[in-house]
Amino acid sequence: MINHSSLSDHDFNRGKFITPINKVLAGNMKDNPWFQLRLPEYLWLALILKYYGREDGLVKCNLLLRKVSEYKSLIELPKFSSILNLPDDEQKKLFIQFSEIIDNEAVAPLTAIFTYTDARCFATHFFTQISLEERIESINEVISKLSYHQTEFATDLRFLVVYYLLLVGQLHTSKENLELLMQYPTLTHSNETMRMIRPMIRAIEVGLPNDINNDYLNTFWEGVSRLSDCELFKIDIKPEHNGAEMYISKIKEFLQYYTELFTSTRPLDNRMLVILGIATYSYKRLLEVVEHNLYQTIVGRSVVRVLIENYIMLKYLLKNESSHKDIWTEYQYYGIGQYKLIVEKHRESGKDLSDSHVMYDYMDLLVNEYKDEEFIDMDTSYFNNDAIRIKAQKVDEKELYGLYYDYDSAFEHGLWGAIRESSLLKCNSPSHQYHCVPDIENEQKLKDIWCDCEKIMDKIMKVLEDEYGLPNYFKTEVTND
Repeated sequence: MINHSSLSDHDFNRGKFITPINKVLAGNMKDNPWFQLRLPEYLWLALILKYYGREDGLVKCNLLLRKVSEYKSLIELPKFSSILNLPDDEQKKLFIQFSEIIDNEAVAPLTAIFTYTDARCFATHFFTQISLEERIESINEVISKLSYHQTEFATDLRFLVVYYLLLVGQLHTSKENLELLMQYPTLTHSNETMRMIRPMIRAIEVGLPNDINNDYLNTFWEGVSRLSDCELFKIDIKPEHNGAEMYISKIKEFLQYYTELFTSTRPLDNRMLVILGIATYSYKRLLEVVEHNLYQTIVGRSVVRVLIENYIMLKYLLKNESSHKDIWTEYQYYGIGQYKLIVEKHRESGKDLSDSHVMYDYMDLLVNEYKDEEFIDMDTSYFNNDAIRIKAQKVDEKELYGLYYDYDSAFEHGLWGAIRESSLLKCNSPSHQYHCVPDIENEQKLKDIWCDCEKIMDKIMKVLEDEYGLPNYFKTEVTND
């Protein structure tokens, strides 16, 4: 089980949460990932472990590493690239010794990548009649088993790297640690002592000086990826919007009641107009979800975000009503001021944008609907100078903001997390480094938004009920449902 640091463990500095480990390392950690850079170098040993199994494989690798250690002046770590860089005569001599210890088939899969063109001595000595498909399948299987650096198989491989350092006299550690390391091949992974040895092995291996051979890595990854097909998969998420049409119908009934109440008894009530306007706008956004089947779409998340912002704004206006002369009119003219700013920018541009979806002439009429635009200021800050996050805190909706609004905002702003979740499919092929592929066929469906839409719309409707009441027959109808 992985122990993750909590949010409170992070340092918050200049808008950035800094992890505990990054605070300690302060940028000194080397970017030398196991999967991309180190695993390919030691894959030859992993193939032997797979071929013979753990017990015999560790014995065979021990014998091989002793042979390799004779070239310690040229091979600092048991990297396959270092072996391939030996002079041809030394490679031939070493490979003959290899064949006395292991079957050629054990490492033959690598001839699919390191061919006669790239590695003449190796390809000539270890080539077998095993099909190309079988060789690549064997490599993919091993890469998959090693993709996470803390698995038992990966730790066995990393032990061999550490053991090589012992053979060449480059690892200096305490007598106690040395004794533990030497026990490793003789113990099963279920042995309690392994709980102390495995972390030590991983810590030693990750801290080793590790020069990167880019030519070798490029040959390896290009070769194995070129010979493998993408294995795309998508998350199969079922829709969860049963009863959506019935729910939207009931919301419409409620809003019809409040609209009739407004038009018949309070047609000039600015307060009720704003509250009802925000609720109706929320309803229309919800209606779009239902009518256009947006439940599992990117744009659906925009709807959730808007519903949350509408609800927070409603609560904020009500909470601050007593401290303003007329917060409802202020709110209206704040929004109209935003429209005025857009219209002014259009005028100054001098461009004919009649084919745009923005109806600038109609917007101009709206700006001047109740007051000449010369008397309308344009406030570029968020209403009442409080960002939505601050408003959420002030109306006790911090959790709603943190758990939902931030997430949906990622889709609104096209942040990478949202792009990755919605628009890229994962390739399950280890030889492709588990890369992502654009979802141009629109196969990936997101989690249904409807449950959250209902919860937030219910909160908005509760504001209306608290302010203007609700006839008993409506309440009975809801209870019966």
